[in-house]
This record gives sequence, structure tokens and C-alpha cells, in this order.
Amino acid sequence: METVLINVEKKSDLNFLMSLVEKLGMNAKALTREEVEDWKLVQKIEAGMKTSSVSRNEIMKALKK
Repeated sequence: METVLINVEKKSDLNFLMSLVEKLGMNAKALTREEVEDWKLVQKIEAGMKTSSVSRNEIMKALKK
């Protein structure tokens, strides 16, 4: 499965795209601004989980700069 995110400015454009997707036999879901922000946050957390661990002292030293 592949996913495509499309940002639209006008509600009429959203309605057109949702109608087109339905006619093509595909599924679509309009996301709220909050859902998009949550998704972006998850992406950043997942990327951070792939980095090496950092000690508390290193974090405190970086925050003091």
C-alpha cells in the first residue's frame, strides 16, 4: 500500500479530489490539521528513536549553551 498526502486550499478542490478517488475505486480520508500535526510529530519521534542514546548530562550541557 502506498499513501499520498495532498494539501488543498479550497473545500471545492477537496470535494473534487475525494469524488475522483471514489470513482477510481480507491479509499481516501480527509485529515484535520491536528491529525497532520500528530502524524508529523510521530515521524520526528520515530526518527529520534533510531539515533543513539544520549546521557542526561549531555542533554543538560547542550541546554545550558
